[in-house]
Amino acid sequence: MSQKKSSGKPESKDSRTEISAAKIALVSAVAVAVVGVIGSVLNAYFSSQAAQAPILIPLQATQTAEAARLTPLPSATVAPPSSVTATPPSAVTNPPIDVGPQPMTTITLPPVTTGNSLLPLLTLPGSDTILSVAFSPNGQILAVGFSNGQVKLWRVSDGFLLLSLAPGSGVGRVAFSQDNQTLATGLSNTTVKLWRVSDGTRLRTLEGLSSYVYSVAFSPDGQTVAAGSFDTVMLWRVSDGMLLHELEGHTTHVYALAFSPDGQTLASGSSDATVKVWRVSDGMLLHDLDESNTFESLAFSPDGQTLAAGSYTNVELWRVSDGVLLDELTGHSTGVQSVAFSSDGQTLVSGSSDIEVRRWRVSDGMRLYTLEDNGGSVAFVTFSTDGSMVAAVYRDGTVKLSQVP
Repeated sequence: MSQKKSSGKPESKDSRTEISAAKIALVSAVAVAVVGVIGSVLNAYFSSQAAQAPILIPLQATQTAEAARLTPLPSATVAPPSSVTATPPSAVTNPPIDVGPQPMTTITLPPVTTGNSLLPLLTLPGSDTILSVAFSPNGQILAVGFSNGQVKLWRVSDGFLLLSLAPGSGVGRVAFSQDNQTLATGLSNTTVKLWRVSDGTRLRTLEGLSSYVYSVAFSPDGQTVAAGSFDTVMLWRVSDGMLLHELEGHTTHVYALAFSPDGQTLASGSSDATVKVWRVSDGMLLHDLDESNTFESLAFSPDGQTLAAGSYTNVELWRVSDGVLLDELTGHSTGVQSVAFSSDGQTLVSGSSDIEVRRWRVSDGMRLYTLEDNGGSVAFVTFSTDGSMVAAVYRDGTVKLSQVP
């Protein structure tokens, strides 16, 4: 039986090409799969790392509302006044502002049961001498001027330090405008500086006085500011710093200034033992009230008819219309640093360097009570807006309250 022998023919070239193509396709598929797996692993890894990474927020977005509120705005651009040298707008700079809580010692007040007591409310930090103090008209802010050239504004309700201003020299007097928006500082370098209370921006510097500024006051409408120095009183227009009047007649330091409630009259008290009453519109001297004492504080009654003047040992009450002395309230043993009328004009409070606070009935000059405390010299006294409390600021930095019986 015959067998068929193999032909022994080699494989064709086309056949080998098909096999190589199949191998390449297989390797490519495997490579793609491997890359896909590696990609999935890397993607999962980086996704997990991203989930753990912190989210960075711009610093500005993390500012607290309080810090943002206290950040000063750009300094106001002001036109130089015509009759007084004003700080050029380019030189107006913002003062350093303390941002964040820097509270005074705050004491929660218990119910007040007697009018013959004073309860501590706030204690100012530091040891620098307090030269001047003022409450804002709404009673919410206390401004204090120090001998080191600083002015600090505290919120009375909780002792929070709102602003720290740097006028640059000793602060002889501070005063708020009636709308609580502007603070004036009278300085030992003969200038008056105006500040915006909301953010501490310095608005304007008024020059022209020849010596230390001992007193400053705003008119009730806030459009005029007055300042007293050695023997001169100057009045400027707040809006542009224009000098309105230069009142001459005092011979020594003008320690006290007060506008009448209608803004038409200005009273000035001096260590030359006189109180002078001026007409604001034209600077005319209306009355020259001569006495024998240094006058350190002044206050008009709410109706503008009576002027209280604190002198060396007493408080004098004058009728504004004709300059007649109505009454003399005696009892203090040293200088009366501050006087204030109640909102109804029926009572008067006085604070003295003899450490006493006294309350008087205006109609007959009767002393209603005396508050004596060991806080030292009384720098400032005032009534609360509703007349139910008397606040006293002492030179040692304590603010104390007494309920009016």
